[in-house]
Amino acid sequence: MRIGYFCGGFPYLRSTLNYKIGGGEKVAYNIAFNMAKRGHDVCVFTVSESSCYEVENLHNIKVYRYASLFEFYRRKISPSLIFRPNIDVDIVHVHIAGELAPLAASKLAKKKNIPLIATYHGDAVADKLLQKPGEIFHNIIIKKVLNFSNVIVSPSKHIINQSPLLHLYKHKIVVIPNGINLKDFKIAYPKEECKRKLRIPESDKVILFVGVLRPFKGVDVLIKAMQFVTEIFQNVQLIIIGEGEMRLKLERLTKELKLERNIKFTGFVGEDLKPMYYKSADIFCLPSITTQEIFGIVNLEAMACGVPIVASKVGGVPDVVKHGENGLLVPPRDPNALADAIIYLLENEDIRKKMGTKGKEIVENYAWEKIAEKYEKVYQSVLNDNRSSTWRI
Repeated sequence: MRIGYFCGGFPYLRSTLNYKIGGGEKVAYNIAFNMAKRGHDVCVFTVSESSCYEVENLHNIKVYRYASLFEFYRRKISPSLIFRPNIDVDIVHVHIAGELAPLAASKLAKKKNIPLIATYHGDAVADKLLQKPGEIFHNIIIKKVLNFSNVIVSPSKHIINQSPLLHLYKHKIVVIPNGINLKDFKIAYPKEECKRKLRIPESDKVILFVGVLRPFKGVDVLIKAMQFVTEIFQNVQLIIIGEGEMRLKLERLTKELKLERNIKFTGFVGEDLKPMYYKSADIFCLPSITTQEIFGIVNLEAMACGVPIVASKVGGVPDVVKHGENGLLVPPRDPNALADAIIYLLENEDIRKKMGTKGKEIVENYAWEKIAEKYEKVYQSVLNDNRSSTWRI
């Protein structure tokens, strides 16, 4: 099968600091990588980090990178991505996470008269800065792409009715979750050794957040919750991993609340160190406040390391975090409820361990190899023009 993937970004073989990859792009990479591994002929159409056109062979994937002319809200934009792709493929799969990739994918699918699969990675209207252009983009371009798509993939069943667009297309939506490379989170070091290597006091309880520091992540809510947590536990530390436009504001909030001893900002952390932070944690927390949190791959990462989760009941989070099984769900934007859940788990080590063990069991179902197999079945069914329930996985 010849598969053409369109996405707003795609990792380089070489490391690059000027090319930001989001969650949707990481999903695109893992699906493409696993499809190539399964013997399919895979090519990717995306945006270059520079104003130059590039072609790269990356792990048996042919990557066409079209010259970026400017940036919009931290995203590189390439108008040539729309007009230049003309490769013969059997099926087109686009990852909808903004930019021009959806328009480019539908244009090639129409030109070649081949099926189009669209994975919907979230609504672009959650940030106030992007609300108006986001609404215009979604209502005009994305809606047309979804109309034209043969199948729409949603990573979450919960998000379908919450999204202003997805609920219109229930008749052609299939739910396929995002995945994880489990081997990346299997490390030999015990918890105490991880804490020692990361210079975390062994006596400290650790709450961990991993993600981009943007408004929809609700990290300010978590910091406010720490006021109540530190009243009960003095030796507790919230470690915040990630960068973003809210970092300075969050650091100021930490100082205003006099929580500098209990909150640490690490900035960006490499993939090699990230598993050690998870292994050091007693609780992982995802306090997101909007439906822009369509899935939350970080929850899978925490589960792979046996860490219980406290998360907001919002977006696609409840697909992965099962209340009372592998974590606790709380209302969004509620520091008191968030603090109560954290305190409850910190006070009950046996429940933490039980939830952590359950999480490790659940996450086995999210291995990328299994997720890729689900996508492959959808491709084959669409190519066979089989619209029956056989492709509704």
